[in-house]
Amino acid sequence: MNFEEALKTEKIRNLSTREAAVTVSRSMPYAEVRRRLREQRSGCAVVLEGRKVVGIFTERDALIRGLIAAPDPATPIENLMTPKPKVLDREDSVAVAIRLMHDGKYRHLPVVDRKKEYLGVVSVRDIIFYLAENFPLEIYNLPPDPHQISTAPEGA
Repeated sequence: MNFEEALKTEKIRNLSTREAAVTVSRSMPYAEVRRRLREQRSGCAVVLEGRKVVGIFTERDALIRGLIAAPDPATPIENLMTPKPKVLDREDSVAVAIRLMHDGKYRHLPVVDRKKEYLGVVSVRDIIFYLAENFPLEIYNLPPDPHQISTAPEGA
């Protein structure tokens, strides 16, 4: 199977995710969410209502909101999260994940089942590891510009 076919057929459910997902409720205080993100070394917290994804709070959200005005530590995360985030179905292909991440400039996407119940998170890092593990020749041998022509021998 070639590279493009694999991206279109490999399902999200088959990816190994390396990042522990932090899940929180809407009412959890901002300070507690940040503490959990730090402790678990995670880049995002998925905000759940029951098993349904209602929002996401990412390190980028923390940075942007912190630069505008430092939120009160007691502020409910609901006031700071990105509501109704894009999600991946566990049956979506890796190609769909890459397209959503690229188009939306997302680094993390929640994964849901057919009932729209939360299962986990896929990160850009997960995609990169998948590509590197399954297509090392294609990934490691690509120059920054595939059409680049060298005018001098490589090396010292």
